[in-house]
Amino acid sequence: METVLIDVFLVPEEAREEFRSQVHFSANYLKTLPGFVEGYVYERAAGSSRFNVVTTAVWESEKAMEEARKAAAAAFEQAGFNPPEIMKRLGVQIERAEYARKPY
Repeated sequence: METVLIDVFLVPEEAREEFRSQVHFSANYLKTLPGFVEGYVYERAAGSSRFNVVTTAVWESEKAMEEARKAAAAAFEQAGFNPPEIMKRLGVQIERAEYARKPY
């Protein structure tokens, strides 16, 4: 069964461009890892909600996601890329959840 990581973000308007750039930086790395299936970035186009950006990353399995998490942590540290620090600096709030995915 596939595992999906879904992050919902509250991104201040003045931080959206930089945040978008940082998301694409990390996504471009994640999609190269074994077990990656697909990922998307969703930005709210209209209406009101507390959150305005949602990202999804689908992995072949929970094990693949865990291995990717370890690999990404090491690679990001080596590159000096620190997502929690960036989000704090930009004033971004996050809620994260993991889901099992299967067809209807």
